[in-house]
Amino acid sequence: MKGSGMDDAVWAALSYFDSVDPALAADARLGWDGLVEVSPRAGPTQHSVQTYLWVHLRHVAEGPDRAVDIARALGELLERLGRVGYAEIARSAVTAELLRIPDDAAWLQHYRAATEESGIGAVDTELVTWQDAPTGVERAIVEKIGETLEVATIAGEFEPSKPGGRPLGVNAQAMRRRGVTDAVLTSDRGRDDSEAVLLEQLLDHRILLWSGYSSPRAELYLGLREALHEAVNPVYGCVRRLESFIGCIGDGVTLTDAGYLPDELVASIANTVFPPAERPSYVGRELDAEKILTVRRLLMRVRLLRRSAGRLVPTTRTRQLSSDGLWRVLTGSIVGTEYHPDTIAAEVVLARMIVGHDVADVESTADDLARLLRAEGWTHAGEEPAPEHAEPLARTLVAELSALGAFESEPNRASATEVSGAVATEEGKRLAAAVLRHRLLHTRYPSV
Repeated sequence: MKGSGMDDAVWAALSYFDSVDPALAADARLGWDGLVEVSPRAGPTQHSVQTYLWVHLRHVAEGPDRAVDIARALGELLERLGRVGYAEIARSAVTAELLRIPDDAAWLQHYRAATEESGIGAVDTELVTWQDAPTGVERAIVEKIGETLEVATIAGEFEPSKPGGRPLGVNAQAMRRRGVTDAVLTSDRGRDDSEAVLLEQLLDHRILLWSGYSSPRAELYLGLREALHEAVNPVYGCVRRLESFIGCIGDGVTLTDAGYLPDELVASIANTVFPPAERPSYVGRELDAEKILTVRRLLMRVRLLRRSAGRLVPTTRTRQLSSDGLWRVLTGSIVGTEYHPDTIAAEVVLARMIVGHDVADVESTADDLARLLRAEGWTHAGEEPAPEHAEPLARTLVAELSALGAFESEPNRASATEVSGAVATEEGKRLAAAVLRHRLLHTRYPSV
């Protein structure tokens, strides 16, 4: 199949087409050759058919009309080969629509919807968010997941459990597809089971992908690989702190007229949540207890606490979260997945934490960040970023991590913002690695 892109059945089908319609034969051969290029060695799959028709053909054909002609000719060939389902995809209105959309943004929206509707696309899960145009190892993994979903569909995995039962709803089908996707990522290995599970191979691929964006970014990720792989397992120090804080809030507390926690609760939180070395010598208003205020604002920002009618209350999902669930919320939400100067600043802080640098060394941290922002084309007020421009960007994250106990504590240092000497503890390094790992696996970066 991979040699000339032909086998006997294909040769016979094309010979027949050539005898009745040479133009059809020529288009069918173009389509088949293109399909073979994106297919596994064993032959086309539903995933490779969709990938060729919906992604590649749009760019290689000379205009949308020619693309539609080639798709339809390929459909005729696939039907003659007995691949009726694949032939229907090639001749479908969905394929014609995708081939005729000129705007890339509109195409991407329709492509994602069509892939989701097909039932065999690699779906985003808690473990990974796929790039719009996977390359290298990621593309191979996406193909494997697509093949697995196709086999599962044929085997009836997405049908009702009982004969004659009600068809699965959209949400139930999506949940099962996510389950299959995660199972492939975490249980399947590479060649002869000698390589790491696919998720860890994908992480290595993303490290290489991200490192290619700029030289400063490559330097940033240098030496982090082992820590990022180890961060697949949670650590619970910061989680226990958040659980304890949420426990102090209970079913909800009434805020002061100014919108702060009452003084007596602030004192209780200080003595319950924070170890003696981090407690202030005097506890009064929440406004003056910076670590308490920082943790409370963090919990509100990641939507674990909310204000309601003058009260601070836990959200519905907070009541249902396990410790592992809280860990996932924290590592996934404290920085997030946007590609923005603020989150790039967070990456610099996290990387410096992992290798044991002092993130309170403002000059070094800001200099690393400014170089990275300049290299990736960001500006500040129309000028290239300088260290003094970059310095404030990471301040909030450092304060939050300090309040979570991620740095080696200094006696009676109650301030979360005045960090003098901030070297991460071992748990702090693991937390930083987990947050950075989440960004690597979930951020869709624009092309350079």
